[in-house]
Amino acid sequence: MPELHPYRRILALVRFDARDSIVVEKALLLARLNRAQLDLLHLIEPDGALDGGYSRHSSAEAARTLEAAALRRLEFLAASLGAGEACCHTRYGPHRQGFTRHIRRLPPDLVVTGEEPAGVDGPHDVLVLSAGRRHGGRGWHTWLAGVFGLLAGRGMRVSAGRVQRCVD
Repeated sequence: MPELHPYRRILALVRFDARDSIVVEKALLLARLNRAQLDLLHLIEPDGALDGGYSRHSSAEAARTLEAAALRRLEFLAASLGAGEACCHTRYGPHRQGFTRHIRRLPPDLVVTGEEPAGVDGPHDVLVLSAGRRHGGRGWHTWLAGVFGLLAGRGMRVSAGRVQRCVD
């Protein structure tokens, strides 16, 4: 069995969505277990509609302003989740280019993300934390009956894999 090498730098991709706390907490746990440096990165996709397409400032100044605002938000998120020791980074531009520029400068051993890894390829490992599907512990026949509105509260009963009409 090959020997596992410890991670020295872990990068968590933050999108400011519902999965961020899970992504940051898991990356923080792995960083502490490996005594690794934790980096948080938020990639800002350019959007001409933010200012109605009419920016009062140059595009470089607008990018710096957006990066500064996202950095404050990222630092707040890190502090609120107990990851104050993490280095926070923001990049304005197309996601693939921003990610490539960042990993060229600070190459991670592991990337933790909450979505499918489009454009996060490279010589590092990738951990995707996706939301699992839950059926509430019910069987497939109960789920199927629920899809068609055939649950017991609607005059139907599901038992032993068969749907029966309730006669009361």
